[in-house]
Amino acid sequence: MYLSLSRLLPHLAGLVDVGVERVESRLVIYGRSASGHAECPRCGTAAVRVHSSYSRRLADTAVAGWPVVIKLQVRRFFCGVDACPVKTFAEQIPGLTTRYARRTPLLRKLLEAVAIALAGRAGARLATRLGVVVGRSTLLRLIRAIPDPQIGDVAVLGVDDFALRRGHVYGTVLVDMDSHRPVDLLPDREADAFADWLRAHPGAKVICRDRAGAYAEGGRTGAPEAIQVADRWHLWHNLAKHVDKTVAAHRGCLTPLPAVDSDSQAEEDVRQPAPVLVMAVEQPLDHTPDRAFDATLDVCGRERRLVTRTRERYAAVCDLLAKGESLAGIGRTLGLDRKTVQRFARATSLD
Repeated sequence: MYLSLSRLLPHLAGLVDVGVERVESRLVIYGRSASGHAECPRCGTAAVRVHSSYSRRLADTAVAGWPVVIKLQVRRFFCGVDACPVKTFAEQIPGLTTRYARRTPLLRKLLEAVAIALAGRAGARLATRLGVVVGRSTLLRLIRAIPDPQIGDVAVLGVDDFALRRGHVYGTVLVDMDSHRPVDLLPDREADAFADWLRAHPGAKVICRDRAGAYAEGGRTGAPEAIQVADRWHLWHNLAKHVDKTVAAHRGCLTPLPAVDSDSQAEEDVRQPAPVLVMAVEQPLDHTPDRAFDATLDVCGRERRLVTRTRERYAAVCDLLAKGESLAGIGRTLGLDRKTVQRFARATSLD
């Protein structure tokens, strides 16, 4: 029985007098340590003098869908070193037990993997299907107990802000651009906090950031030798905004083509259809477009959403004022700030 179990469950190789019993709907494995001594956890001295023994119960991974419980006969030893502050200690079986644990390391790693992948309720349901009954709160505690990974040398560091509470509280996220993994979080987005982090973690050669001046100042102070570059998203975002503004400002330069005879141009239109709108060419400086630029329309000729929203709010405020509502009541009804309602109420017209 011991040989078959040790091959099936290698982490039980340190046990002797192993026995298996089926109790209700689970398997119970009995055993004791095969070693005749134990090392003191404080001074590391091997102790052979036994103080007492007690029974210890551990949960283990399921076997063929059956939950497994390991019952160990654990001994408590005297430490033979007089200078050691530890007088007695309980033995630990390598690979099977750890101090104060009620699960084997193998089961703990399994539950940690499930918790990281699925977290609370979903992880608890999957663990039950795997033969381990565990609650969602236990899985969340396992995630919190996992130590944070050590921050090594980050050659290319990405920095950007994130919202803890949008519009009110913001922090800073630091990302390793080589692995695209977050390495640390800062409680604010001030230059001093970023500079202090760079001093505590030297080695950054390139700082990839947005256009915020605080991060630029923090990078110059904390890592003056690092090269600062703008990240790709902000470059494309800024370019798109300027292109949108430029196209909107020159909508008046777009003129429709003059009408042509469809019969005479039918064959040519099939070969190469003409666009509906073309850019006017070689217009004199004093040329006035046929259609004046309208700032209330977007590049597609549709009314801007800001204009539509302003018209609707103005109409709603005027309607409620006519009904005798107060400014505070209008703000609560429409979900607007009192100053915004006051501005609409004082306006003589929509323009």
